[in-house]
Amino acid sequence: MTSSVSEAIARLTGPAEVVTDLSWPGTTATVRLLRRSGGQRLIVKANSSPACFIRELHALRTWTPALGESAPQLIDADEDARVLLMTALPGTRLDLAVLTTAQEQDAYRQTGRLLRRLHEAGPQQTIADFGRQRAAYLRAQLTGPTHPLAPYELDFALAAIDQLESLPPQRSQPSHLDLTARNLLVDADERGRLRIAVIDFETSRYEAIGRDFLRITQRTLRTRSDLAAAFYDGYGRQPTEEEQRLIRWCGVGDAAAIAVSAAAAGHDDFSREGHAALRAALAAT
Repeated sequence: MTSSVSEAIARLTGPAEVVTDLSWPGTTATVRLLRRSGGQRLIVKANSSPACFIRELHALRTWTPALGESAPQLIDADEDARVLLMTALPGTRLDLAVLTTAQEQDAYRQTGRLLRRLHEAGPQQTIADFGRQRAAYLRAQLTGPTHPLAPYELDFALAAIDQLESLPPQRSQPSHLDLTARNLLVDADERGRLRIAVIDFETSRYEAIGRDFLRITQRTLRTRSDLAAAFYDGYGRQPTEEEQRLIRWCGVGDAAAIAVSAAAAGHDDFSREGHAALRAALAAT
């Protein structure tokens, strides 16, 4: 962390102690839970990626207010130093929480409701060349060495990317784009009822309708039909046929790109995760 970022954090937070470092290794963000002398807990997030910072700042200013206490709220920001100060939310990451099956279903039903509110936090728009943009991005990730993919896996991924490229203009909406159990917090109120909150908006942007279902499908819903049913019950509808195709083609291309790019960067866990998702999609054909 540079001295200018440290100074910006001190300026935004005032006197405060670091409770814990919540940063993910190998990412562009430094995230810390702070506590002021009066007991107020805050999250400060510094991001060395201008694009990630701008996306999260926009989401905090324009979309998370619609989610109320179920998402971080912006307190202050230093745009030059790319530092955000936001409210801290109570709870445990959903992927680390020990819940009964009924509680899991409740958690995913609430998640569906929250995602619907996010999607309705801004007017729909149109992305004229979504398919071409996405296909170009994914192909760029798959040029050069493609370890650990087998040739037939690469061919499968490239065929899905070809399908993406042929898509017509897509309607778009405010989207999180990294909706997984790692970015959901679960807490209980005084009566023991679960409360879900969503965090980490640095990948959020306007995106083709349907694509925001992808991450949670790959990570959880494809292997837990009960949670898929609860999630879409909370969301208020199932994906349309067009959205299912978009999820499938984006999912295959994203999985292959993650497997390759993460392996090249030495992030073996992420690479294995992407490879497993690609193999699952291949097995389902």
